[in-house]
Amino acid sequence: MTQQLADMRILIADDQSDVARTLCRPLHKAGARLRFATDGHAALQEIATRPFDLILIDMKMPPEEWGGLWLLQQLKNGGWRIPSLVLSGEGSKQQVIEALRLDAADWVVKDSAGEELLERCVTILTDRLGESLELAAHHLPTPMAHRFARYARTTDPDKKVLEGLHALESVLRFAAALGLSSTPPAPLRGITPDRLAAPSMGTWFDLCSALSGLSDAGCDFARMFSWLVPERSEHQPVQGLISMRNDITHRGYAPTPTQADHLDRLLRRFAHRAASSWGTDLAVPVSMTYDGTIWVIELLSLKGVGRPVPDKVTSQDPVITGQPVLISRNADPLSLAPWLLTHTEPASSTVRCLQFDGLQRVKGGLTSSTPFKYAKTDEGADVPTTSHPQGRWQTLAQWTAV
Repeated sequence: MTQQLADMRILIADDQSDVARTLCRPLHKAGARLRFATDGHAALQEIATRPFDLILIDMKMPPEEWGGLWLLQQLKNGGWRIPSLVLSGEGSKQQVIEALRLDAADWVVKDSAGEELLERCVTILTDRLGESLELAAHHLPTPMAHRFARYARTTDPDKKVLEGLHALESVLRFAAALGLSSTPPAPLRGITPDRLAAPSMGTWFDLCSALSGLSDAGCDFARMFSWLVPERSEHQPVQGLISMRNDITHRGYAPTPTQADHLDRLLRRFAHRAASSWGTDLAVPVSMTYDGTIWVIELLSLKGVGRPVPDKVTSQDPVITGQPVLISRNADPLSLAPWLLTHTEPASSTVRCLQFDGLQRVKGGLTSSTPFKYAKTDEGADVPTTSHPQGRWQTLAQWTAV
């Protein structure tokens, strides 16, 4: 029998640990992966370091008298959108109303929850996973949003699996670009020059896995990759899908409905976690001004499949206009070049994203100046050959294992 909450990650914030564990046994039996926090501060620490699909919040816990409301307020202030279900006691009607105002998805009376808790959790997560692909198409950075949108609108079963695999690869490619941009260069285990010269889907996954194992890996990269692979012991599902893609490409393999469903659930979980926790934007600076103390940067936000949206941020340091950056909370813009570039169409001013796709073939073999090759991330027409001063083998070689 299929477990209703298989691989869903739920945080329970409750100072009565024994009671909470007893109450949540049906969730564990339904396949959920549970973690517990005894107060609001501990819950925030868990949320900052691990991905969660749902939070159960006891109303009366530290800090303060109504710590559950305190936690909901902190989540709202921090931009977290993880769905939450409130565990209320008798006589706390006013607090429940306040919890719903603070974006709690639902509530149950703690002392009489029983099997009702499982039903409510399943309903909330079913609804969120159901809308996750649409959210991805509208809110993920454009290079991924295009692929998720194509997957969502494809109806033919065989074509849908292929589009789903393309969507998965777009996640790995963007994560790799983010990791390479935010992590100090170091040789990566299993990453050889030949693999990076012509990277496959497996190369992107191995690259992300190796980066995630570094102690100084970029925080935004580590968070994003954890939405796909929460623990190092959970690599197998993604590796299995990569093997399936190889079988489809080279052996004409026809995926089973079970494999298609597994891919769909993986993509929806990632999209749900990204929509719940994504705190960054992909953007292209178009101009800067300096007021004597800080830089004011005008930029175009590349979110979803629509047109770029004008925006403005401040930074302690200048940036290079025309090159993509990642805008994060409480941090200066992070340049993603040379791993991700943009091209603006002269006639329409349309901004196109281009991603690192290996090395160009040149006469004389590989040299330190062998240039990067780039691939478009959308369905538009081909773009002119693009280059970047750092987009060459010398930059890439720092990451290869000897």
